[in-house]
Amino acid sequence: MSRSLIPEIGSRFIPSSSSSLVYRTSQNYERDDSNLSISPANLSLREDTLFNHSSSNVSSGQQISVSSDSESAYTKSPVSHVGSPLDFHQEVVAEALDFDHDTKVLKFDTVPNLRTKKLPFHNRLIGSMGDDLFTDMNKKPPAPVKTIVATDILQAPGLRNDYYSNLVSWSYKTNRVAVGLGSKVYLWGVDNNVTQINYNNEELVTAVSCSNEDWILVATAAGKILLMDQQENSVVAEYTTNEGKCVFCFTWFDNSTMFLAGDDFGEVYIFKITKVFDVEIKLVKIFKCHQQQICGLALNGKNDEVAVGANDNCCTIWNLKDVTDPVLKFVLPHNAAIKALSYCPWTLSLLATGGGSKDRKIRFWHTASGTLLNEYYTDGQITSLIWSRFKKEIVATFGFGGTSKSNLLCVYTYPKMQPILEVNAACNLRILSATILPDSCSICVATNDSTIRIYQLWEKTLEIMPGATQRITGTYGSDIIELLEGISKNGEVIR
Repeated sequence: MSRSLIPEIGSRFIPSSSSSLVYRTSQNYERDDSNLSISPANLSLREDTLFNHSSSNVSSGQQISVSSDSESAYTKSPVSHVGSPLDFHQEVVAEALDFDHDTKVLKFDTVPNLRTKKLPFHNRLIGSMGDDLFTDMNKKPPAPVKTIVATDILQAPGLRNDYYSNLVSWSYKTNRVAVGLGSKVYLWGVDNNVTQINYNNEELVTAVSCSNEDWILVATAAGKILLMDQQENSVVAEYTTNEGKCVFCFTWFDNSTMFLAGDDFGEVYIFKITKVFDVEIKLVKIFKCHQQQICGLALNGKNDEVAVGANDNCCTIWNLKDVTDPVLKFVLPHNAAIKALSYCPWTLSLLATGGGSKDRKIRFWHTASGTLLNEYYTDGQITSLIWSRFKKEIVATFGFGGTSKSNLLCVYTYPKMQPILEVNAACNLRILSATILPDSCSICVATNDSTIRIYQLWEKTLEIMPGATQRITGTYGSDIIELLEGISKNGEVIR
């Protein structure tokens, strides 16, 4: 993380504290908001006493070495005498099966003399497949997975422990993080200055989202959508949904004048912010996407397509070229709720989706055709997915982890999905939601122990641009799809 975003820990006073707060989390993971008690907000930095600061010593496995000679160990010699056609048949069969013809195969007290070196006959059977097999076995093992720790940890009493809520968002304009704590919203800056946004609200906050400008959206359990201005530090517009339907997720269009909201009845709202005399939230369209609660929303790079994840174990793709008339394109299945959705910034028609506890898979889709490109099992409840803008990598954050090892997050290479970086944690600690920082190098996550954590994952380098086709060749894993996308490859001309 650059120094302009997060101050150095050594330059400020950090009160000592125990990590026992981490283990206070109830083992009952069902949603229960009736007995929620809100402590006074006190965002502050503390030591990271939970994680092990030493490097990981994860073994990557032993290298497999297979030796082979270029020459065959068996040389055919002319047959001097063949007693009968049966003898000749046995010799041919013995050569094909790699046996010594003189060995009595059916004599149980004699071990057949099996040759371990490749024969010309063996090569003729498997062709190049055999060479590929031995080549793969001689490859070097992957590098050990690197373990990192948080660069900053903020105490956030009252942070709601809810998989469906999205209570953390980083502002690109002011470089401050907005956090929903109970019924209040607070802003924390890199100067450690914490401010509360002034508004009267007694309902629980269910979602917050910052635009590219000064706007902040806040949703409450009573079905209200509040538009806040960071400069004025107050609410400037308000909208109430029909029948008090509660919104749990937002996503902004790039122009910061339009946004999408998903409620707990499977409906998606399209809003536009207008300003004639006063700022207003104007409803453009409501369309029914799913039969159950909307868990996640993601717009593609052109803002003309949206992916909608829901609690009915499906993700739908909608065409938004006409925002007044969204058109359903595809229904993409999982085996659990889908909250994690992310379009690739350097391959616009590549979508990553992550399933919940009963699925635990990352699936990659070609959104122009609805084709499932690949899937990867993570052994963890996937709560968010974020692509890197600098490397062909993707980070996944996890809720409920596996039985053998519990990770808060893991960075994978794409498309091989090789883990290269991870954050280990206690088995009862989980990430609820995540947001990327303006530098696109770090992420900010909300965890169920009432803390906000910041992790630096990448170094700032040259961004991968969508038009650089030479860099995205092979991204889809299909020559047909790449041809459909207009990606050409140099090769021999077929006549």
